[in-house]
Amino acid sequence: MIGTANKSMDEVLSALKGYENIIVAGCNGCAKVCSTGGEPEIKAMAGNLKASGKKIVSEILPERTCYIQHTTGAFQGHESEIDSADAVLVLGCGGAVQIARQALESMGYMIPVKAGLDSVGHMDTVVASKLAIEQCQECGECVLNETGGICPVTKCSKSLLNGPCGGAQNGKCEVDRERDCAWVLIYERLRALGELDALRKYSAPKDYSKMNKPRRLSLG
Repeated sequence: MIGTANKSMDEVLSALKGYENIIVAGCNGCAKVCSTGGEPEIKAMAGNLKASGKKIVSEILPERTCYIQHTTGAFQGHESEIDSADAVLVLGCGGAVQIARQALESMGYMIPVKAGLDSVGHMDTVVASKLAIEQCQECGECVLNETGGICPVTKCSKSLLNGPCGGAQNGKCEVDRERDCAWVLIYERLRALGELDALRKYSAPKDYSKMNKPRRLSLG
């Protein structure tokens, strides 16, 4: 799941300066889970924009706005509204904003597409409806088999691959004393599994070229 957070209304209105007729598009996937781009949030944003003098010509909610087939399908049938719109405000992640732009371009529309949210990382829900946390950096070289299923690249503030730094104290990270040291968590997990010998294996520096962006993955 891509975590998203609301931009301030000042920032949204700044992005929409000079545009009067607005389409508000959300995302019924990740943004819905984050309570930033589902149906209630679209309606709330439309209300705020109306109160600021904007005209809402349509509210559109693709199933998952990062999937171009869903987004294109959601825009289809709204051609008359798109024709009258000055801009589209997307309540979704950065990928959703770009897919919305591409979908509209594929339909022959050259219309400004603006972001209403900030993307804050790839998140996994750890407490239903309450807490999501980043747990994977998509580094291209997964080490979870050697670290008890706990990612040091993400959970360690320094992304250390071969044990804790000298600053960890009482099981806490020196960068953030409220955060558990990733390598203490890994050690305790491996000890419980009877797999402490895994810590004897040296992990070579990662090939960070595999994180070069934008990355591509052939699906066919």
